[in-house]
Amino acid sequence: MTPATLISPERLGVVNRMRVLAALHAAGPQSRAQLARTFGVSRATVGTILQPLLDSGVLVEAAAPAGGRAPGPDPRPGGAAAEPDGRPGGPVGEPDGRPGAPAAEPGARFGGRAAGSGGRSGGRPPRPVWFSASARSIGAVEILPGRIEVATVSLAGEIRARASAPYPRRAADPAGFAAALRSCCAEALAGSPVIGVGIASAGLVDPDAGRLVELHAAPALAGYRIVPALRELVGAPAYLEHHARVQALGDRWFGAGRGLDTFASVSTGDSVGVGVVRHGVVLSAPGAGSGAHLTVAAGGDRCDCGRRGCWKTVATVSWLRRRAAVLGIPGARGTTLARLTARAGRGDRSAAGLIDEYAANLALGLGNVQQLLAPGTFILHGDATGGGRPFADRLAGHLAANSPYGSGAALTVTVAEPVPDTALLGCAGLVLSEGMELLR
Repeated sequence: MTPATLISPERLGVVNRMRVLAALHAAGPQSRAQLARTFGVSRATVGTILQPLLDSGVLVEAAAPAGGRAPGPDPRPGGAAAEPDGRPGGPVGEPDGRPGAPAAEPGARFGGRAAGSGGRSGGRPPRPVWFSASARSIGAVEILPGRIEVATVSLAGEIRARASAPYPRRAADPAGFAAALRSCCAEALAGSPVIGVGIASAGLVDPDAGRLVELHAAPALAGYRIVPALRELVGAPAYLEHHARVQALGDRWFGAGRGLDTFASVSTGDSVGVGVVRHGVVLSAPGAGSGAHLTVAAGGDRCDCGRRGCWKTVATVSWLRRRAAVLGIPGARGTTLARLTARAGRGDRSAAGLIDEYAANLALGLGNVQQLLAPGTFILHGDATGGGRPFADRLAGHLAANSPYGSGAALTVTVAEPVPDTALLGCAGLVLSEGMELLR
């Protein structure tokens, strides 16, 4: 058994800075006094944690912005998520940066009162802290079937530059992929020193070794050491994670998961997958996939992995289109959940029935996730967002019905805003989560 390690004073400072940055992402610009109330500590303690971030130019203090939030995208429906008592969700504990203070575990929750809107009476007005527009960016690399996307992302979650290039999917060696990667990095990252680079890929990945283990859509990439390759290209640390878990980090730092302590981020469309954030940390294990190949139907259809009955065979757009053709729904070859929803709204019973079947199939895999990990909240991305709130409610109903606790289970399904850059933002979130020591 490997002995547990203590959090060193240096690492404790890293944890505390990450918590402060997470609080800013969740609630917008805050003054030192507001942050002190959020964490239930003194303003001096907050100042100790903030100072390295201010000195390095990651954060700046400015006059209070009109409306209370700094400029920048907020892709969540309704803005910042908060708990009923107003506290931001996420990691907690006593985030005290003073020497000798107790080390807070990264998995605890924020304590204390919510950040208020006012400062001290009298004296100088509060100056909210926010991310500097001149701070270094974060590199983001998304590996898709036959295409690479590369971007630079600001610490506030704004895409500053981007590039895309195709690569041969069925090539015998990864030379074409490597060339496309160099081209995109040269275009998107040129002249922009980055803190680090986050990488999102489907298939099986080995984050610790920094390599792609298996990618069905591009067999030549099996074993490709993407992290060392990017470190050499960019001259900065690089971090690799599975696409679904990277998307979850995008939700946690920049999207609908901001302010939530525990949730699951669900990818739908050409594939299906889940990334789970628990107590502010994405769950990851060596060799773990996204759930697409969970067996949900013994002896079912054959999957592209070679096995039968995978969740992917009954809960993707390709399944939806095959099923629509069997039911004789017009335009089956190009159908999506949004188009089926429109047809159902016009009284098409076959479309309505297929929508319910799709929700039930998605619930097969998500129900397993709920039983094992109990995220409670599921954030939908991709094709499933085309069904809007009614589809989310239908899916929640199937999840509750399949729960061992029945309809009384506390389950929430949220529809993410259709932001096309969720994975790229997640790559930035991966760097924020894994490379916070770089922000000293």
